[in-house]
This record gives sequence, C-alpha cells and structure tokens, in this order.
Amino acid sequence: MWKGRLPRHILEMTHESYAKRAESQLHRSPGPLLVNCGLGTNPLGVPPTVTRLLKFCHKWAVCDYPPPVAKGLTGAIARYLGDEDLQDRIVLGHGSMDVLITLTRLLLPPGSLLCGVSPQFTDMPLQAMQGNARYHPVLLKGPRFEADLETWKRAARQRPHVLYIDRPHNPTGQVLPLKDLEVIVAECADRGCWVIVDEAYGDYLPSEESAVGMEHPNCIVTRSFSKAWGLAGMRVGYGVIRDPELFKIFDMLQPPFGVSLPGIEAALAALEDGEFLEKTREYVQEAKAAMLDAMAKIKNLEVAATHPSTPIMMVHHRRGNLFEMLAHLGIDSEPGSGYLDLDDSTVRLRVPPPEELERAVELISRLNGLS
Repeated sequence: MWKGRLPRHILEMTHESYAKRAESQLHRSPGPLLVNCGLGTNPLGVPPTVTRLLKFCHKWAVCDYPPPVAKGLTGAIARYLGDEDLQDRIVLGHGSMDVLITLTRLLLPPGSLLCGVSPQFTDMPLQAMQGNARYHPVLLKGPRFEADLETWKRAARQRPHVLYIDRPHNPTGQVLPLKDLEVIVAECADRGCWVIVDEAYGDYLPSEESAVGMEHPNCIVTRSFSKAWGLAGMRVGYGVIRDPELFKIFDMLQPPFGVSLPGIEAALAALEDGEFLEKTREYVQEAKAAMLDAMAKIKNLEVAATHPSTPIMMVHHRRGNLFEMLAHLGIDSEPGSGYLDLDDSTVRLRVPPPEELERAVELISRLNGLS
C-alpha cells in the first residue's frame, strides 16, 4: 500500500553526514585508540558541576515527564547570554540540530532556496535537500577558504528563502566579525530573507560576540550544549527567535517534552560552572597555537583561515590523502569527504584532550616523513 509513496529520493543522495562515517571512533572496533581530534566535543570533558550532579541522579523522578516548557532552563540560558528578556524568545531541542531540523520544515518548503558557503556544516544543507529544497552555496577558494563579508553578500544576492551561516564556521573555525554579520542580516531583511546563524561553537567566544544580541527579527540564532559545555551525550540545544509569529509557530510544531529531565538538569548544572568554561577557552587557545605551530613546519600542508579561540581547524595536504596519513600516524580526524565539495586530502582537526596534546604535536611532526 506504500509502494511509490515513500520519499525514495533520499536514498538516491550520495552524501551523508561525517558523523555517520564507519571509520569514526564512534563505530571503530576496540583496539589501539587514536589521538582524539575528531568530533567537536569538549577536549576537557564534562563540567565538574555536572559530574557531581550525576552522583545523585538516582533521586530524579525519571518515571515522570519533564516540564513541557523548561522555564528554569530558558531563564538560566537568558541570564548566561546577558539578557533576561530573551527567556521568552528561547526554544529548546535535542541538540541544536533538532532546532535546525524544525526550522528547515518551517522555512524551507519543497522548491525553496537555501544559500550558504561550501564547505560548511553538512547536516543543515542535507536536511534541506532531503526535504526537496534547493541548496546553492558560494564555493570558498583554497587554500585559505575565507568566508568574508563580500562572500556572504554574494550568497545573499541569490535571494534565498534562508541564508545559513555557521559562525564560528565549521570546518575552518573562522569567525565572521559581528559588524559584518549585522550588514548581512540587514541586507537579507531588505530582501525578505531569513538568516539562521548557527553558533554551535559560539561558547568558545565571549558572550558579547554572539549574534543573540542583534534585534533583527529575520535573524534566528541556534546554540548547543554539546561543544564548549561538554554535554554532547545529553543532547541539549536551543534557538533564539525574535520574530513573535515564527516563535509561536515553532512552539506549536515542536513535539511535547522537547528536552529530557537529565538534559535539563545537566544543562542547568553546566551553566553554574563558569570556571569550567573559562578553563576550556584558555586550554583551546593554548592547544590550537601549539598545533598550528607544528603544522606550519610541515611541507605540502595548508591551513585554512581560522580563529585562535575556536577548537577546530581545516587542513589540506597538497600530495595525498591526509585523513589516511593522520590515521596511519595515530590521529583521528574528520575527513573532508564528509563535507560537500571536499575530499580526503583535507581534514577537520579538533584540538585533542590535554593528556594527548604533546603526542598529537609529535605525531604531526612525522607528516614530513610521509610527504
């Protein structure tokens, strides 16, 4: 009875998320572990406040439903962002990806146009294309792959229904200046275009650098507890929606109980640990500088434009499969083939945990022997 009715075009797509690749440490059989420079988790792990909280999780009433609207969490997020008036503009989800998926359903009907740059976070355009929206990004030029103001203006001039900006940019870790973002959002407002600013890595930057402070109603900001807050396994994310009508429609479309009780409790505990966030930021800057210094000494290696405070960077090897080279040396990375318009001569690296930093730098130095 369902013959011919299933959306088989999804099976015909040849691209998939880098998170689903079989070679990931998430799926690898037990054996010698590689230095973890792969998925974008916090290299320092979990905030101590959350570790302490989990010792008492047996007291949670997990047989009951969580609050349908977690006002305690939205209020804590608003205070963290420095504007308590945002509490009634915040929507929650199972990670920021959950919020992004709902936004694609709302803002990108079949045949509509999504614009951005390429490469960028793969799953957003994939979700749009799986819903029969069109995706026309502006291709970034190597070796620097800079996405500057003019690049984003070119994307906005295509008059998309939605302009998707990952800021900090994934995979390069570069950051579009806030003043330039203001220009883009204002131009898109004049064209009747929504702008989604994905700040999954935004907590690595000072709060005043966030787009949540911009009051343009066409700008939606999504953020995550998976990265700098160390809660990837809890799946908690949120969005800031300033347009009242979109907020109301989004709220109606979201399924009930959007975040689990453990997720709510862990996020609240994490937000109490500003010291952990500052320690994370300091370590990331130190570790990234050490890795960039090591890579600068490797022939045939090119590093894309990046920001010193973000934990990720994109690296290209002019003469081979860099993903396999690094795996052979003992470093796990995210392969370029997990992004549109890249191959495995390019990888995304995340800074490793502190106990693996020295080894990571030493292994990177061995790349010269493989060139």
